[in-house]
Amino acid sequence: MVANVLHSYVFYIKDNAMIPVYEDCALLVIDMQDKLLDTLPADVREQLVKNVGILIDLMKDMEGSVFYTEQNPEKLGGTTPILAEKLKGAIRVEKMSFSCFSDGDFCERVAPHIPQTLIIVGVEAHICVLMTTLDLIQEDEEEEITVFVPIDGTASRKKSNWKNAILQMSNLGVITTNTETLVYQALEEAGTDLFRKYSKLLR
Repeated sequence: MVANVLHSYVFYIKDNAMIPVYEDCALLVIDMQDKLLDTLPADVREQLVKNVGILIDLMKDMEGSVFYTEQNPEKLGGTTPILAEKLKGAIRVEKMSFSCFSDGDFCERVAPHIPQTLIIVGVEAHICVLMTTLDLIQEDEEEEITVFVPIDGTASRKKSNWKNAILQMSNLGVITTNTETLVYQALEEAGTDLFRKYSKLLR
């Protein structure tokens, strides 16, 4: 059985790009709201907000689409201000469901525009991020979309829940990666203005 699983995984890797196709890529930012972020350890919250901000900037520089959601914003408030500023002009969806794909507005306004590469970030890893990712994989019957989740671009209140979510997503074919790798895969080379910009941001 183990051999069959490994065999299937090898073929999955061969058949799917391990590097985002930035010419046809989007970023989905899930529920980066202060009331949710405040439940995280302070150092985790700080690094998470920084990494998500970097990926928003990167997607804009790569001329990709950015979508973001807010969970029950009437009670939980809006996206944390530093990210809300960066997200001006992006498609915003308010939701009550945990999975984005259980929300009618998201399915109408965002789902039809998801390209072949989707990077997903946000909170919490084991709830909204996981459920959204699992639903996307289930809906994508022809395996046209490759999903990337940077492990430092999502978090949970408990580290054990974050670890479990990352494991579940990875086992189902999601490419688990990290912010710095995604940035340098997009840049491809040193010596450019973008390289200088992001090398400073990543310090």
